[in-house]
Amino acid sequence: MLPSVLQSAVRIRSLLLLSASVVLVPGLLAAVIAVVQVRQSEREAQLRGLRETVRATSLLVDGQILQSLGALTALANSQNLQTGNLAAFYEEAAAIDRPPDVWTILLDEGGTQLLNTAVPFGTPPPPPGPKERVAQVLATGKPLVSDLSIGPATGRLLTTLYVPAKASPLGRWVVAQAFSVGHWSTAVLQTKSHDDWVIAVIDRNGKFISRSRRTQEMLGMQARPELVAAAAAASSGLIKHSTLEGISSYDAFTHSALTGWTVAVAAPVASIEASASQAVLWLTSGLCIALAAAVAGAALLSRTLIRAMDSASASARALGEGRRPSPRPTRVHEVNALNEALADAGALLERERSRRAVAELEREKLLASERAARELAQSENSAKDQFLALLGHELRNPLAAIGGAVELLARNEAVAPEPRRFVSIIQRQSSHLRRIVDDLLEIGRMLSGKLVLEKRPIDLAGCVRNFVDSLSMSEGARDHRLIADVDEVWVDGDFVRIEQIVSNLVGNALKFSAPGSRVEVSVRAAGNMAVFEVTDFGVGIENRFLTRIFEPFFQGPSLAGRQSSGLGIGLSLVRQLVELHGGTISVRSRGPGLGATFVVRLPRVERPVASNKLTTTPLECSRCHVLLVEDNDDARETTAIILRGLGYSVTEAADGDEAVQMARARVPAVVVMDLGLPGKTGLQVAGELKSVPALKHVPLIALSGYGQDRDKNASRAAGFADHLVKPVSLEALAAAIEHQVKVRVAADSRDG
Repeated sequence: MLPSVLQSAVRIRSLLLLSASVVLVPGLLAAVIAVVQVRQSEREAQLRGLRETVRATSLLVDGQILQSLGALTALANSQNLQTGNLAAFYEEAAAIDRPPDVWTILLDEGGTQLLNTAVPFGTPPPPPGPKERVAQVLATGKPLVSDLSIGPATGRLLTTLYVPAKASPLGRWVVAQAFSVGHWSTAVLQTKSHDDWVIAVIDRNGKFISRSRRTQEMLGMQARPELVAAAAAASSGLIKHSTLEGISSYDAFTHSALTGWTVAVAAPVASIEASASQAVLWLTSGLCIALAAAVAGAALLSRTLIRAMDSASASARALGEGRRPSPRPTRVHEVNALNEALADAGALLERERSRRAVAELEREKLLASERAARELAQSENSAKDQFLALLGHELRNPLAAIGGAVELLARNEAVAPEPRRFVSIIQRQSSHLRRIVDDLLEIGRMLSGKLVLEKRPIDLAGCVRNFVDSLSMSEGARDHRLIADVDEVWVDGDFVRIEQIVSNLVGNALKFSAPGSRVEVSVRAAGNMAVFEVTDFGVGIENRFLTRIFEPFFQGPSLAGRQSSGLGIGLSLVRQLVELHGGTISVRSRGPGLGATFVVRLPRVERPVASNKLTTTPLECSRCHVLLVEDNDDARETTAIILRGLGYSVTEAADGDEAVQMARARVPAVVVMDLGLPGKTGLQVAGELKSVPALKHVPLIALSGYGQDRDKNASRAAGFADHLVKPVSLEALAAAIEHQVKVRVAADSRDG
């Protein structure tokens, strides 16, 4: 026994030493390669950091320009500038200043300063300055950023952003914003970097606009020629040269996209190399320690493994002889686990069989649960359909009464022109409500992208103007200033869907704006696109929500003191409607409390040639007696008046029994009947009418708030010749009656 153990111990030690030797030699070679690679990687990492700092600083420069560009663009379209109210314009210009280093200037086309917010309003202007820049901006119509210069009014070193103002009968102007060099030192040189790095912004003439070292001394001075030459030859890069302080440095540079200035960051070579050398030192030390530990560990491990293997061998022999092993604990966790596994092998097999039985039972339970869940989902889906059908019915009944009243007012020729305008508005809104009900019933179509449009040429400006006019007189817009600036532009679209887009966006702007604030609505042509824009100055939108604002059911966090933002489907529906029209929608906001702007772009079409519309009159016949069956008094009365106005003889019934009695007393040409009657339903009344020989061939027209396929199939099976869904237009109702009268007359002619 003992010689066998000693022999095993020798083999294990030999294998461990051989393994250590095999690992050691390649390990040393790999370590040398690793040291070189780490040194190079550290240097590259430091240089990447240098380039990232350059890019970050360049983005800061562009960010400052973009911020001022947005403010100047809005200022250039000021109404005060258009009317020549320079005093009020001065106040507007001062509001976008960032004193004391950023101020606003208004120049005429000769370069003369009409006002400068750095000095009081009315201060005599200095001699004309940058005539060439003003001329270039007015000629190109594009913004211009200057290089470093001295301001004629302040005498300070500065750079200037020029933006052309909106054309006006009073003259051509340029709005500008001046940035002192102190502004760039504050806004740009705050980038987090190493203390010994030098950050600089250089204009297109190679002069320092700002510099983090020796700032006051270097402003306006010429940068190193090698840096200026490298920046002129490439948009970005890295050079190694000596700075103005005589320090050998790596200098990364790039160009600001909006200004063309050069942004450069210089890091001393010693700083870059120091990090790499330190990393190599730590790696080498760690490698030496690891190798020493490996040799010591091999000796200790061999002794431990021998003892552990002896224990495992004893347990295996006991298990092979049918005895329960009694292993001795070792210092090797895996061998201890092996010993325990050998001792408990039988028990584990039994437990495994038991677990399989339990798992099979659990699987059956899961299948049963899945079937129950599927049945529940089907039940809930059916309940949803029933709810939507009931909702449509309950909404359409009052809409039928409204539509009838509108038709009555519209056909009253004695109504003055101004009230007739409001009658037209009521008609349009009634039609819109009917389409909204359809949207509720077909919300699944919205989510699956199956909405259908009824397109025709539309004056987008007229649509927006009509909506704003009607909304301005409503209570919802009473506490706001609703400003519309619209130019005629035509699109090919669905009028109701276009107005639904306008209503949703303007309604949201009013909802999320404080009382007294203004909401701006504009329509303009931009190339081959029509642009509809809604701007508010309300609660704004956080940047993290801008990319999700058009998702279905998405809502931002609730705002204290403000009404609920709805179900979260409005903007999603707007996006789908815009895209169905071949357009796009976008949103921008500078953040919470700074308002938001929604921009809709739709393809333009040419203005259509006006055409005369033909009108139809009811069929002239001797059998135009209509029996109208409707339990809603208002709907029945208005519908009857409309039909009589069209030349029909109308008899009214409020329920099924009264309808049968009236039909027996006087056989009608057509029966127009609601299906949701009290007592007997319209389907039951139809059966009674068809059972009377004299009424068997009288055509029946169903007029109901229920409009799903199964409702139409049920009415057809009950004997109805047609099925109209409330609220129904005058043209549709008259057309249905006329068609059935023609069919009846033709049938009687054949029978005669």
